[in-house]
Amino acid sequence: MREHEDKGLNTNWKISVIVPIYKVERYIYKCIESICNQSYSNLEILLIDDGSPDYCGAICDEFAKKDSRIKVFHIQNSGQSHARNVGLSVATGDFIGFVDGDDWIHEDMYERLLTTAIEKSADIVECNFIGRKEKLPDKIEEGIKVVLDTHDAIIRQLDWSITSRYPSTSVWSKLFRRICIEGLFFPDGKIHEEFSFLCEAFLNADKYVYFNKCLYERTLRDDSTTAEKFSLRTMDKIYVYQMRNEMLKARGETELLSLSKQQEFILLIHFVVQAKNIGLKSEQQVLENLIFGQKKAILRSNLPIRKKMQYIIFFINRELYYSLKNKM
Repeated sequence: MREHEDKGLNTNWKISVIVPIYKVERYIYKCIESICNQSYSNLEILLIDDGSPDYCGAICDEFAKKDSRIKVFHIQNSGQSHARNVGLSVATGDFIGFVDGDDWIHEDMYERLLTTAIEKSADIVECNFIGRKEKLPDKIEEGIKVVLDTHDAIIRQLDWSITSRYPSTSVWSKLFRRICIEGLFFPDGKIHEEFSFLCEAFLNADKYVYFNKCLYERTLRDDSTTAEKFSLRTMDKIYVYQMRNEMLKARGETELLSLSKQQEFILLIHFVVQAKNIGLKSEQQVLENLIFGQKKAILRSNLPIRKKMQYIIFFINRELYYSLKNKM
């Protein structure tokens, strides 16, 4: 490991980096090394070994012997959301960052994000990343910094009709000022856990900055929890959406709640077709019950007519809807 030298940036700010780790032995060395070798050195590196059955735990312990900034926590396997929560419960930094155990970061990522946060007086700063599942939906000049009020940033994230690379639905591409996520935790034991967490974090913040520079390298794996085929576990996303809805309702965010519920309605009609097509009858029944239970809300929502028509057909004749959808 090289010596760490911070140039031109006040190093009084501590960044806590939370890394959930499970069955990523092939990637973890590069991941941890990329964090240890950051150009900004005032880091607290929290490695959460989520009961990984391979050598990940031992690798973490070896790194801790070499770098005093590393703290390793070996816990019983409980999922990524729980591992992240363990990290949040012990983090002491002024800013909080997340890195997944199978990814790695550029050596100046946290220096650039922290510098941007300080210069722009921002509470949440995000960078671009390499390793997208789909092509970029827009074109933005390389290196540009987009400054947004966080309310506008949430609208961009919740409005299904807006196609943009920012804000993303990930936590690992962002740096959070601690005060914005103080007391927040991810839905324990759920996947797709970022949706409710991010929305509340943005509500607790004032300013968001998107920095169009690829500083995070994501590994796309077929065996990751979010890449698995549709299943009952995939339906965690609906639970997280509903959790977000309840939070927005409790905070009186009527406009944002409307957009959030539209996302939920679009997801429900998409999931029920998937469940039907692969023969998951119990999941299909759960989804149909959820849909019919919100029939009035769906028909009264601000969904565009072409989306609402799908539901109208579904309510009139489910089998006809499934048949038409598959033909399309």
